[in-house]
Amino acid sequence: MNQITKLNLESRARELKLAGESERTIASILSSEANQKITQSSLHRYLANNTKVTQQAIESNDKLKVKVAEAELDTIEARHELIDKIRDLGDKAESNGDIKTALYALDKAVNALDSLDKRLGKLIEKPEVQVNIQVNQQFQEFMQVVLQEVDRETRARISAKIELHV
Repeated sequence: MNQITKLNLESRARELKLAGESERTIASILSSEANQKITQSSLHRYLANNTKVTQQAIESNDKLKVKVAEAELDTIEARHELIDKIRDLGDKAESNGDIKTALYALDKAVNALDSLDKRLGKLIEKPEVQVNIQVNQQFQEFMQVVLQEVDRETRARISAKIELHV
């Protein structure tokens, strides 16, 4: 007769196995709960003889995998919604003439997309400088448009301030 059966630990062993614990962990938990050494090999023999427990663990594990996959999909969907919202806010800011906020939203959307790509394992690490260069190019293009629309004196003041910060 197996030690697990002798000590009436079958239900606890089954519960831990269904929870996805490793045989080593189960043996350790059962040992501490029973105040007697339960070896991993003893547990293994018990589980091997009890194929129903093993089948239930496999089915439970498949269900757990499905739940994890569903949670991942929910997370990805939520991230897509967040990115869309950031883009919408950036578009609103741009249409209201708030370029600083629009650029900030653009930066946040890029960061959110990078985060999503990392989560999906699709991102090849790129230096952050590339994102900054894109933002700087857009800012320079915007400033050229602004400078064309203002008088000479204002253009000189703006250019001087930009030179101070560069």
